[in-house]
Amino acid sequence: MNPLVDIRQFDQSLWLDFISRPIIIDGKLQHRISTEALRGVTSNPAIFAKSIGDTADYDSAIKALAVQGKTTDEIYTNLAVSDVQAATDLFRPLYDGPDHGSDGYVSLEVSPELVNDTEGTIAEALALWKAVDRPNVMIKVPATLEGLPAIRRLISEGVNVNVTLIFGLERYRLVAEAFIAGLEDRAKAGKPLARIDSVASFFLSRIDVLIDPMLEKIAAEGGEKGKLAESLVGEVALASAKQAYQIYKEIFAGPRWEALAAQGAPTQRLLWASTGNKNPKYDNLRYVDGLIGPHTVNTVPVETLDLFGKEGKVAVTIEDNLDQARKTLSSLPELGLNLEELTQHLEEDGATKFKEPFAKLMQSIEKKRALAVEDQVDDSKMELGKYQAAVDAQIAKFKADDFITGFWDKKADLWTADADGQKSIRSFMGWLRVAETMVGRVTEIEQFVHSVQAAGFKHVVVMGMGGSTMAPIVFKSAFEKGENGLPMSVLDTTDPGAVRAIEASIPLADTLFIVASKSGTTAEPLAFGDYFYAKVKELKGDKAGENFVAITDPGSKFVTDATAANYRHIFLNFPEVGGRFSALTYFGLVPAALYGLPIGEILERAILMMRACGAYGATDKNPGLEFGTALGVLAQQGRDKLTIVVPDALHDLGLWLEQLIAESTGKEGKGILPVAGEPLGEPAIYGTDRVFVYVGYKGQRDEVNTAKLDALAAAGHPVITLLMKDSFDLGQEFYRWEVATAVASAVFQINPFDQPNVQAAKTATDKLMKAVEATGQLPEGDKPAVSENGVDYYTAAHGEGAAGVLKAFFAQAKPGDFMCLQAYLTETPAVSASLLELRQRVQQALHIATTSGYGPRFLHSTGQYHKGGPNTGLFIQFTDDNPQDLALPGRSYTFGTFKNAQALGDLQALLDNDRRTLRVNLGNDAEAGLKTMLAALDLK
Repeated sequence: MNPLVDIRQFDQSLWLDFISRPIIIDGKLQHRISTEALRGVTSNPAIFAKSIGDTADYDSAIKALAVQGKTTDEIYTNLAVSDVQAATDLFRPLYDGPDHGSDGYVSLEVSPELVNDTEGTIAEALALWKAVDRPNVMIKVPATLEGLPAIRRLISEGVNVNVTLIFGLERYRLVAEAFIAGLEDRAKAGKPLARIDSVASFFLSRIDVLIDPMLEKIAAEGGEKGKLAESLVGEVALASAKQAYQIYKEIFAGPRWEALAAQGAPTQRLLWASTGNKNPKYDNLRYVDGLIGPHTVNTVPVETLDLFGKEGKVAVTIEDNLDQARKTLSSLPELGLNLEELTQHLEEDGATKFKEPFAKLMQSIEKKRALAVEDQVDDSKMELGKYQAAVDAQIAKFKADDFITGFWDKKADLWTADADGQKSIRSFMGWLRVAETMVGRVTEIEQFVHSVQAAGFKHVVVMGMGGSTMAPIVFKSAFEKGENGLPMSVLDTTDPGAVRAIEASIPLADTLFIVASKSGTTAEPLAFGDYFYAKVKELKGDKAGENFVAITDPGSKFVTDATAANYRHIFLNFPEVGGRFSALTYFGLVPAALYGLPIGEILERAILMMRACGAYGATDKNPGLEFGTALGVLAQQGRDKLTIVVPDALHDLGLWLEQLIAESTGKEGKGILPVAGEPLGEPAIYGTDRVFVYVGYKGQRDEVNTAKLDALAAAGHPVITLLMKDSFDLGQEFYRWEVATAVASAVFQINPFDQPNVQAAKTATDKLMKAVEATGQLPEGDKPAVSENGVDYYTAAHGEGAAGVLKAFFAQAKPGDFMCLQAYLTETPAVSASLLELRQRVQQALHIATTSGYGPRFLHSTGQYHKGGPNTGLFIQFTDDNPQDLALPGRSYTFGTFKNAQALGDLQALLDNDRRTLRVNLGNDAEAGLKTMLAALDLK
């Protein structure tokens, strides 16, 4: 027996008189809905004062809103509306269900400052109704004389109303009249009456708190009146409620009401409020056990709800001892007590009791708001030497042209005069303010994370390519796993060895797989999803979908497929945000939250940078504009190799920056080449095509890099330093770099949001894969120029043996060129060490920039620059014979074949763009093959 559930047989609903973000996030509210038959939630200013003002649970959200320039009132409304939205979403299945019984509601109160303001109440109630935008919200309006016409108007407008602060029977009659009149107004206007729900909240314990001491004083005087008074102690509130229920039955009957009911109108149910006992002499459940009756609601605080679940007595009691209840009320005048006057006092006092905590709450928010707006972004340090004047001139031109205003207004002609290009730009500018949107999605994400933890998952694998996985990689390397976070792996390669390594390292049945694809058609993540879905299905059968999550754009075919496969959850991202600008969307933040990071704080830092970059008005300094202008002008003057220098803790930041910068700027023969993972050397080994950007931590010594950067600056190389307070500033840096990349693209006059040359490699790969599906194997390619010691070399460069071919290939290098290593290999420490050795030897001997990437990861990253940027690259592609190959479920080919097709397709695209290429097939042992090649390399 569970009284919380059993009470439903008598058609009484229990609502919780409490709301807070933690109980929404941690699943406690959902648990009460699912297992305790909780039917709704009410809130009031005192509740929000406790949950918002007295905790740090909302601090990140308050700061994020404050930095946006929101007022204290706007911050409070945003927080309250967000919580109510999240709660209404939890109750929505109940509201929509066949047995909703006018339940599933969450109540939100208008400001207590409007208690005697009819028009102000109407305006705020309508604004809250629109802001929450959920059919199962109720707007709480006080039952003051000024509130009554507001109630009528709101009901006529179709707003669900919870009428609060009812203490007296005569006032209750007026409330019911206002409700009925509102329905009649609505009917006259020809509008539907169904699902216009309302409750009349009758406050109880406060009645006894006020009147009992008066009765006890009279009782102490003795005599007949004393005896009478003693018999009434503790009975007035219950008697008032029982009499109110009789009035309810009277009002909602007869011809007037039946005419409305025939049009689908529900009655205005009585709701028992203030039901937590405040007198230790009484049974703690007196206002619950004693008021059970059909079509009523009892809203109770947490403690009372829990107590009723343990000790509640379930039986209809609302009409017990009615004669005694009437006698109780009729006896009060004999004792000189005017109940109507007393309840009027309670109404006034009740309004005051809400005003005081509300004022305290607003003071608390204001204090936090004031501190937040004082926060500033750390200044960057730019040592540009002789280039400073040109950079300053371009910044001055941007300012004269009001560039920043146009930037935030999404004026596409800042980048291109081409009409199609402008249309493309406008359709991908959603990243500008997506951090603001995601602040409102933090609760949703954290709810999901808690449900994953509660379900017993022990690991997370993020599967995607390019922008879908770069931010999670950075988060994982820059942060320690959060206290309650899950270990995380990232799969962004079709290399079979890498897939095997992931599979061997995880508990399959207890792993959550995130399949991340913006378009929903990207071949690699879909292949990963199919492979691991088949593996999990072997263990869990039809429940395999419980282990899978999709992140994709609305309307993609993947949404349909993931739904059919019963994925645990589908996060719909934003079509107007491109993949490489998606770090601060679901693609970056869902994995970060699962890893245990407080994503609200990351977003707060991002919005701080938004403000610095002019999102909310002009600023004295604009770090995004200044940094981006510097990068663009330096590149125009030949400094187009952006060398990224970071401490070990940020070693993967370069992966994210590579894609953002190369894919955005590398087109139309222009661009900035990001150079990541290249150890710093002496100034003499660098050409005049370099600019160095150091991203590190304020207060953390990095003496090796700092000393070398000082030497480079002294030698005349431009050096820019960006320092973060801590890792949460990654949110700030993601945003700074996004703005800077867009600004640099404006300097170039190119569209930063398209990737016209990426498709070339995909098209060539698709052609090869069609041949595989038709014949079962890849077409036989060209013969190697040289085969030596188990390594094959494919190139147009001619030479004697492997050493001659390598020498001839590198002889093509000119000042301002770069070498790009493209490793379609399993990523291992030994392979990475050999690639780094090759980079260092080339850099030392030829003084050109070097980059390195594992394929096919870079196809969705720097691949755009390789084909669309300036023709200054020497490309070395490494492949092997896939000794650890894996079959792909439902396909006629393997992961290895797929990867080889991608390598050959990319090679063809490079050749079609007249790039200098060398393909090296390393045989069955990539590590040994690389050593063999290095032994043959002589750059003297």
